[in-house]
Amino acid sequence: MKLPLFFISDCHIGMQLNSKELERRHKLFQLFESIKNSGGTLIIGGDFFDFWFEFRKKTPEIYWDVFERLEDLKKNNIQIHYIAGNHDYWNLGYFEQKFTHSFYKKNLVIEDFNDKILITHGDGLLKKDVGYRALKKVIRNKLFIFFFRLLGEKRGYQVGNKVSNTSHGYNHFDNNVDEIIKDVSNFANEKWEEGVDVVLVGHYHQKLIVKEKSKMLIFMGDWLKHYTITKYDGNEWTQFSWNEL
Repeated sequence: MKLPLFFISDCHIGMQLNSKELERRHKLFQLFESIKNSGGTLIIGGDFFDFWFEFRKKTPEIYWDVFERLEDLKKNNIQIHYIAGNHDYWNLGYFEQKFTHSFYKKNLVIEDFNDKILITHGDGLLKKDVGYRALKKVIRNKLFIFFFRLLGEKRGYQVGNKVSNTSHGYNHFDNNVDEIIKDVSNFANEKWEEGVDVVLVGHYHQKLIVKEKSKMLIFMGDWLKHYTITKYDGNEWTQFSWNEL
């Protein structure tokens, strides 16, 4: 991987192209231009799309401009590493074909630099997520994927749009900040003990860096409220918003 590393998560690119969505994409595309000029690496921490399911490698037209920008990064030798989220786990090869260097069904560990870095989407880390962890096993099962594909693209994306929560907002995480920080910190502590130096977590839409001596836990924010970018230049970690590029 080439430095600097740019981390984003939970963009939730939507399927309704209203003025708010267009503004969000404009901000995101400005980030892509900055990364292209930097010659670094882009790491996506999951839920980049509000809903993605691969139907015979057909791309919904609503996403075409986003894919064009991602492909442009690839053509300009920007590696894109993509960790699956709970909204976009069901990539079956299309992302690799079009724009990613690597797609990770589980966590990504980077050991190329001074710090050993672990990036995880983070869904299911909370103690109370027992039911969700069980559901996660079902909806990621090959049999479930097979039957969902039988719905076809039109019906499948109608279902996905209804299940998705973007239209209702994701601020429900803000009501449980203390619980989130506590449970995710426990996860980070386990990883620190295993030799990881920096843990980056998405999913919870929090923008925060927690330092514990030489170790670090970073919540990667989102692109619904915070428009967060986390950057690592090989020595220093910084976190800022799109307008601070």
